[in-house]
Amino acid sequence: MNLTVYFRPLIPILISFIFGILIGSQFPGHIVGAFLFVIICAFLIIANLVLEKIEQKPAFLNKLHLCTIFTPFILFAALGYISIQPWINTQFPENHVIHFKDSDKFEIAGKICSIPERYHRRQRFIINTETLRNENKTIKATGKIRVTVYGKGSDVSFGDEVKFISRIKSIRNFNNPGGFDYQRYMSFKRIWTTAYAQADRVDIIERSDSKSGWTLIENYREKIDVFIQDTVEESTSGLLKALMLGDKSGISKYTREAFNRAGVAHVLAISGLHIGIVTMFFFVIFQTIISRFDVFLWNALVKKVAAVLTLFPVLLYGMLSGMSPSTQRAVIMVSVFLITFLFDREQDPINTLALAAFVILTIHPPSLFSISFQLSFITVYFIIYGLSRVNYLNAFHLNWDRFQMCKKILTFLMVSFFAFVGSFPIVMFYFNQVSTVGILANLFVIPLIGFVAVPLGLTSVFLYPIYQPLAAWNLKWSSYVIKKSFSVINFLSDLPFAAIKTITPTILEIICFYLLIWALINLNKNKIVKYLAIGVIFVLIADVAYWVHQRFLHDDLRVTIIDVGQGSSALLEIPGGQTVLIDGGGFSDNSYFDIGERVVGPFLWRKKIKTVDTIILSHPNSDHLNGLIYIAKHFNVKNVWTNGETASTFGYQTFMEVIKEQEINIPVFEKLSRKTILNGVILEIIYPENDFLSKRETDRWRNRNNNSLVLRAKFGSTSIIFPGDLEARAEIDLASIKGNDLKSTILVSPHHGSKSSSSNIFLDKIEPDYVIISSGWRNRFGFPHPKILEKYLERGCKVLRTDLSGAITVTIDGKSVGLETEVQDYNM
Repeated sequence: MNLTVYFRPLIPILISFIFGILIGSQFPGHIVGAFLFVIICAFLIIANLVLEKIEQKPAFLNKLHLCTIFTPFILFAALGYISIQPWINTQFPENHVIHFKDSDKFEIAGKICSIPERYHRRQRFIINTETLRNENKTIKATGKIRVTVYGKGSDVSFGDEVKFISRIKSIRNFNNPGGFDYQRYMSFKRIWTTAYAQADRVDIIERSDSKSGWTLIENYREKIDVFIQDTVEESTSGLLKALMLGDKSGISKYTREAFNRAGVAHVLAISGLHIGIVTMFFFVIFQTIISRFDVFLWNALVKKVAAVLTLFPVLLYGMLSGMSPSTQRAVIMVSVFLITFLFDREQDPINTLALAAFVILTIHPPSLFSISFQLSFITVYFIIYGLSRVNYLNAFHLNWDRFQMCKKILTFLMVSFFAFVGSFPIVMFYFNQVSTVGILANLFVIPLIGFVAVPLGLTSVFLYPIYQPLAAWNLKWSSYVIKKSFSVINFLSDLPFAAIKTITPTILEIICFYLLIWALINLNKNKIVKYLAIGVIFVLIADVAYWVHQRFLHDDLRVTIIDVGQGSSALLEIPGGQTVLIDGGGFSDNSYFDIGERVVGPFLWRKKIKTVDTIILSHPNSDHLNGLIYIAKHFNVKNVWTNGETASTFGYQTFMEVIKEQEINIPVFEKLSRKTILNGVILEIIYPENDFLSKRETDRWRNRNNNSLVLRAKFGSTSIIFPGDLEARAEIDLASIKGNDLKSTILVSPHHGSKSSSSNIFLDKIEPDYVIISSGWRNRFGFPHPKILEKYLERGCKVLRTDLSGAITVTIDGKSVGLETEVQDYNM
């Protein structure tokens, strides 16, 4: 079997380089050894090149030649390892801002080095720090800080020098099993710290130099932004800005969700589609013009010159759109493709794709871990490879010369199909949603937006400084096409079956999927391929069996205190597979950051959980409630238990609306069974009493915290208490009601370790061996309070904290307790 049928020359080199980057990111610090490999491999390659010129050489030299076959792959793996080290093992100078994080407030001065992203009630930008000043001294500092500004009034631009007062904060992860590594994501952007400020307290020291190249482009972008805003209606201006300028801040959450459900969200990100259209448009124009000159025709220079000239508008559009990472990669990929025209060789699309990937990874190795990089290249590869391997046209036995339009439609459908198959596991892994109408939606949306709306809009961008009336006319037609396209997207996304929420596949499952697809495409080529397909199927069967056991056949109680920052959330996995979620964490405003969507939901999907049998809300405060809204909407929830206390907050009202929409059973608190047994696990509501709401008028201490629904889960001889935000007065009331019956093995610290909770009488009755505290790292409330920590330790309790250890998993087999923390170096 000729391997060149399946692999092009650059593919093994690229795979070796990627392998080196992966090894370097997981096992950093061995750069000396990597350099040693580079030297040895380089020597062997040079020696082999010299030996090839010797006609008669000893037998042992032939063996040496065989040994050097794999030397280039080892060389590029070592180079990949070395390339990622500056991003993994970063050495910071003494005056870097990272050395001043999580301390006192500073007056921070620096120059804005990113295009400010504007959102509702806030904006975000990055500064190159210049000075830090406090009461004692002024420090000349270096390093980038990501700045979030709240409120209105800060009209800053790229290149402005600004100052403001803030604490420099470290970037933290929500440390849950398999969670998104936000720290690494930001470090790959060379950002290790953040700062926050009010808009009216951000002072502009000096405006940017309007004559500098990038500032001129940014000023032009702002003019186009205003031009779009003034020319077209508000309903389409946000989409036009996204398509023309890469500014997605004007797109509502509803619109984004519609595009996601319809499977056309890729249209909103300026990447390969948009850059490809610009390339094709200008290449055709330049080729048409140049072909009229005989000198270029005689010397076969038409395509070469057209390719070189096309690079300029491609680069210009990339800069106009803000040069986001996905745009940068698309520009590089197209540029590599255009440069190949300069060589008198037939283009190999897969080799060109591999070369583009290699160039991008050489320039910026962390791109390998970017979602857009992975999706772009795997999708394009599947389209190219699939179309070249599957003879879909011959399957219909038609004279396609007579059915050109049908041929184009069929080809487009096949492109959409292979794009869907290629991106399927990656989309599941990162977004946990698959569109069932994506192929159909793309059939309508791509021609309308990609080949009509985008060219019209781009023409307006280039015509704006020349003749604005014509630019406005084009823009209005582009807006009209987008409006009609969005009506199609809305119709498809509103279908109840338009999108399916999915569990998260493991890396093993993703690899098996791609191997199986490759094997199926090449099934008739070789017996080895058939054996590979059978082997992969057996691996997948074993994988399914493993997860079925993990989800439904385990005989222990598993409790995970999820790291939700400053809040509380716990998952109970009952023997036999039922799941109970106690609280969901949350911030006061879900539009800023939805804990349910970003933290709790992905955590459940990674555990292959799509159904939450029961949600238990301890009390309707946002740091316990708001994360549950998303869960109630997307996880087939069957029951919701609450204490019946209402709240006038937007979060509570939304939660109740979702419960009604999803037809979730929510019994009245008084009718809730105080004791429920699920496969040997006893769930007991031990507080408050049924008539607590009627006592609120006379007992003034009965606030939301003190009215928390308190649950005790018992399995065998081990029990764990979830007291919500109970405070001392309610703890005394509970202790008087339950007495010595409160004794439990594990206590989730009431009110996140607040000094207003964990009263002596309460702890005397429980006598916990372990105390678990759910709180945010260095939160503004000072939880857990030092005196409370001291009280726990004096009683001999082992204390675990989510702010230090991340998620805490408790495994109870009925007799013993197993504890595991996500941050492994945490000292229990």
